[in-house]
Amino acid sequence: MHRLEFIGRFARNRGALIGAVLILVVALMALLAPLFFPVDPLRIVGQPELWPGEDPDFPLGTDSLGRDMLSMIVHGARATLLIGLFASAVATLIGVGVGATAGYFGGWIDEIAMRAAELFQTIPNLIFVLTIVVILGSTLTNIVIAIGIVSWTPIARMTRAEFLSLRDREFVQACRAMGMGDLKIIVAEILPNALPPVIVLSSLVVAGAILFESAVSFLGLGDPNVASWGRLVGDGRLLIRSSWYICAIPGVAIMITVLCLNLIGDGLNDALNPKLRDR
Repeated sequence: MHRLEFIGRFARNRGALIGAVLILVVALMALLAPLFFPVDPLRIVGQPELWPGEDPDFPLGTDSLGRDMLSMIVHGARATLLIGLFASAVATLIGVGVGATAGYFGGWIDEIAMRAAELFQTIPNLIFVLTIVVILGSTLTNIVIAIGIVSWTPIARMTRAEFLSLRDREFVQACRAMGMGDLKIIVAEILPNALPPVIVLSSLVVAGAILFESAVSFLGLGDPNVASWGRLVGDGRLLIRSSWYICAIPGVAIMITVLCLNLIGDGLNDALNPKLRDR
């Protein structure tokens, strides 16, 4: 697809365009966090439980320990987005690898791969993530790995379906007749044609990964050295009656980010799906 044509289709979806702009703002905020707030966001800097607007030095107030909410929100955006992007990358690599192998070769390889995917799907995802984090340790790297491991199955099934529909096409048969190897056919010929729906699904996995990380941090199993949004919600849950803003502010940030990512996924589907060209 021509690049300008893709941009034009994506831009027609106003919700996706708004979502992309807001995600760009969040990404810039995360990128520039050390410039605006060079001090450790987990450092106690003021009086505990200052409400938003009560002190001009702390526009979003302070938490129960006296830490700046705005600083933690801005720095937390970095951790939250990185976890979402890298977890989605891990899930996509596993899912594309398994799905491409199963769809291209078929037979017993396909059978084993799909039974493995079904086995992963029988285990509740959140419990699986919590178990892996407890075993490996509560670091950002381990949380990313855990979320990637539980999120690959839909991508694998999508990739497998695309490969099953493409592996017997004329251009693939021509490559085989020319003596091209299986790996080169998979990577260079079939995969580029199978990627559009996988890209859409991967964008939705980012949103799911952010929710997983938020749940893990809310339950107290997140990285204690990182001010992620899920951890902020968890830290404020005991004060929800008296200082509900401590939970509400990071909760709204999570909600807006996940909503924007879903809108972007919808826009990518409109732009990349040939069946929706005239939508």
